[in-house]
Amino acid sequence: MAKNPSSRTRAARQRRQRQRRQSRSILLIAAIVAVTVVLFAVIVVSNQPVDAHIPDDLSAAYAGITRSYSRDGYPQLGDGEAPVTLEEYASFACPGCQQFHEDSLGSVLERVRAGQALFTYVPLQTGSVPNAQGAARAALCAGQQGLFWEMHDLLFDWQTRYGNTAFSQNRLLAAVNGLGMRESLFTGCFNSSAITATLAAALNEDISTTPTLRVNGVTLEAGQALPTTATILGAIDDATPDDWRLPQTPPEAPPTSEAVAATDEPTATQPDPTVEPTIEVVETEVETIPDSPAATGESAPAG
Repeated sequence: MAKNPSSRTRAARQRRQRQRRQSRSILLIAAIVAVTVVLFAVIVVSNQPVDAHIPDDLSAAYAGITRSYSRDGYPQLGDGEAPVTLEEYASFACPGCQQFHEDSLGSVLERVRAGQALFTYVPLQTGSVPNAQGAARAALCAGQQGLFWEMHDLLFDWQTRYGNTAFSQNRLLAAVNGLGMRESLFTGCFNSSAITATLAAALNEDISTTPTLRVNGVTLEAGQALPTTATILGAIDDATPDDWRLPQTPPEAPPTSEAVAATDEPTATQPDPTVEPTIEVVETEVETIPDSPAATGESAPAG
């Protein structure tokens, strides 16, 4: 006996539904497998040891220089009362900034060490090397453990040494261990609101070209080129007051006893506090006044 057409239609529809469910299941399984493979690869890569060169004695260049921070959290070097301020708006991913670090920073530090200039690093995120923001955060977090300038030098070294992989996450973490930082403090700092606020303040400085150098608030212009070391040092010297560190005139010494004796001017004699003061009696001549006629009994002459 033939099947009812409606039954055949219903059976065909059910087969199609089963096939679609099977296809979706296969696609879902394939997607899960693909994601698992990718995650596994990321975990393996992130846990692989990386080359993280740490130069010897990174602190030597900054010996004897005071370290501090500006109100916005920018790292500073030098005397806060120095007559000249030098601000560098820079990024660890910027080749020109690496050139300033390589060519001019050492000479600038001589002015800083002498107390002539206060140097401020303003962390921006320009440049061609990936993860400039991660590098800036890493340096600022190293600063919370007293190692900003060591990390600063390390990141510029890595920019030329490792190129586009200089600031990968696992390399930045390798710097934590290489510089002897506490990893828990570093990771807790990395995405903190304080670091975010400092980077936001730097972006609000409205600087589009890095490095930009300002001496006492005046930008050093050099066209498309980086200002030379001589130009930078000349600007610092020109901004230094003429009387900076001139020897002070010593106060005049009190005159010696010999000098006092040699002068013609009389000097007052100071009383001796050990001698009891006395009242001096002064004898004066009393003028004799003739007795009046009444007192002598003589009559007054007639008028």
